[in-house]
Amino acid sequence: VADCGNGEADTTTNIESRRKFMASMTIGLTSATLTPWSAMAEDAMPVAALPEVQVVATGDAKKLFNEGRALEGQGNILAAQRLYLKVTKVAPRFIYGWSNLGNTLVAQGQLGEADENYSKAISLCEENLKQAEGSFGVKRCDDLYLLLLNRGSVRLNNGMPKEALMDLQKSDGLRARPDAVILQNLARAQEINSYFSQSDRSYTTAISMTANEVNPFWLRSSLVKYQLGDVNGAMDLMRRVENRFPEAPEVRAAYAALLWAKGDEDAARKKFLEIPDRQRAKYAEDGFLDKVVSWPPLAKEAIGQVAKAVGDKSES
Repeated sequence: VADCGNGEADTTTNIESRRKFMASMTIGLTSATLTPWSAMAEDAMPVAALPEVQVVATGDAKKLFNEGRALEGQGNILAAQRLYLKVTKVAPRFIYGWSNLGNTLVAQGQLGEADENYSKAISLCEENLKQAEGSFGVKRCDDLYLLLLNRGSVRLNNGMPKEALMDLQKSDGLRARPDAVILQNLARAQEINSYFSQSDRSYTTAISMTANEVNPFWLRSSLVKYQLGDVNGAMDLMRRVENRFPEAPEVRAAYAALLWAKGDEDAARKKFLEIPDRQRAKYAEDGFLDKVVSWPPLAKEAIGQVAKAVGDKSES
């Protein structure tokens, strides 16, 4: 989750260093219908103009916000959350009070609540950008792409793949240049929505920007290549991932799936059996493959065959 604002202007270095921070409930609504007369009466009443959106905190809000950021930087998430909550009460039109409150909620796994706070920050940022059009002296919210990245990442992990894809596409468009973090998340959203060719392009670009540092998302890219029929390309990537993370259960399982796909069934069984029994048993469960690791269809089919070959999964 990216921390994308503060009481003062951040330096680019500080923003970039924090961008890597990280790796539902139903709300019942009731509505009442006004009679035509009362609706007209409400419309006739003067409406007080909302105060301007705050891009920079001032006064008590600034003090509380900076204290919250310091606590968050020290890892004291709960204390930071309390201060950010106070900021949203003192300055409800301050964009980054909401976004940083969202960050602390993500850190605690409260993704639904984090989504709501990011949404408030996004709405305020968009309102600010409309106010700033053609105006001089109005400080602009320049972090909309980061706010969308944060919300998109949350939605990606909270069962909202279509909404996540929309956010991440907007984030990528606003960034207007390749960004490895956005592309990793965008590729994942494209993959989950079964846009495998687009996902492959996004993963490939992200990997080209981090070619000297093997990252876990390379495994996802490998499985997407396999889904598209590029078994050799998938295996080339997987070998590098396996060399970097040799004992990770998912890496061993994915490697076994690709070995099976290449016809090396003995090596596939051997690699799969390197996974401890309890962890290996999960790969025989459709729910785990669909909802937890969320592999593409061909990879799920291949590991299912491996699981049957070692006796972890019954023939059906």
